[in-house]
Amino acid sequence: MSEEIRLLEAEQTAAFDEEYISKEMFVQITDTLDRHLNNPDEGRYLDVGGGNGLYADKLLSRYPNSSVTIVEPEPTLLEKNRPHDNKELREGIFQDVEDLSDLDLIQFNWVLHHFISSDYASTCNLQLNSLKQAYEMLAPGGLIIIFENFYEGLECSDKPGERIYHLTASKLLKPFTSKLGANTAGVGVAFHSELYWREQLMKAGFDQMFSTHCYDFGNLSPLKRKLLRIKEQRVGMLVGIKS
Repeated sequence: MSEEIRLLEAEQTAAFDEEYISKEMFVQITDTLDRHLNNPDEGRYLDVGGGNGLYADKLLSRYPNSSVTIVEPEPTLLEKNRPHDNKELREGIFQDVEDLSDLDLIQFNWVLHHFISSDYASTCNLQLNSLKQAYEMLAPGGLIIIFENFYEGLECSDKPGERIYHLTASKLLKPFTSKLGANTAGVGVAFHSELYWREQLMKAGFDQMFSTHCYDFGNLSPLKRKLLRIKEQRVGMLVGIKS
């Protein structure tokens, strides 16, 4: 990888030691796999940033003859995984994975916004190149499933995520943004709108995609929303299919 990659400290990743995929979301996922994969029960799945493995365990319970590889840079999260014969744990970053191909599914559960580089343009480039890498690693007909927090800006812009990046990536502002509750303070986080992610998937090679609305979120004050130019915050599942 040519881009610098900024990783969170272990104390920052401790907040991610839980499972975010609800029963309803998991039904959406399995419905998608059952509909689009020829044989999901023997699928080869990659969970990027899979952490404690709780989501991978759900996949293996639903599809007992499948295999799941977890790629996770934080060893303290990997250590929490329950052993399973069909689960492989890899400590490291997705961008360094070079030996996996013909996968049926690559999943990013609230991970892409943590692909952070030295500046905003490099961060966006890192995210796009990661989607291109995922496309190359999939078998024909393979799926990419993305769960993300979509930050929709006023005038249909992608500006809220850019503003949040600059606030959270600043080491100078870290004491201030940490007090405001930014777990990624000093490293950065890069959210986007749904339209932005769709455009990046198209650039990566995916010409078939669809999305599902999961839920709305957000507890920012009206003033903060106005300053960040936020119109709407919501969680969605975005699916791309490799032709």
